[in-house]
Amino acid sequence: MSEQFNSFTSPIEKEVVEQIEQLNLSTIQKLHLKLLSHCLGIFRVISTQSKVDFPTEKLLRDWCVKESQKLEDKEFSKLLYKQMDAAGQKILDYSQKIEKRPLELTLEDLIKLTSAEA
Repeated sequence: MSEQFNSFTSPIEKEVVEQIEQLNLSTIQKLHLKLLSHCLGIFRVISTQSKVDFPTEKLLRDWCVKESQKLEDKEFSKLLYKQMDAAGQKILDYSQKIEKRPLELTLEDLIKLTSAEA
């Protein structure tokens, strides 16, 4: 099973992960920040490939199905979609709050979002 996970790549750079690790945040906040950063990167990839401002429900579901096929686990697709959708909603809500386009959010924006939830 662990070899299957090696087929996944992250859209966030190692330097961003290292920068997050240096922040004065709790472990759970750092993990949340890494997950939001990862999801935002995925949303950027999907949006760029599909030429949309933000992934639609269908685009996100299709992406989740495709990714879950790497694990040969149909149920994983549903869980992955649920989690990605929740992250997407959080990003959309926050971007509206600060009047910024969702895919233009920066690490600093995500840090503010994560810190505000503490």
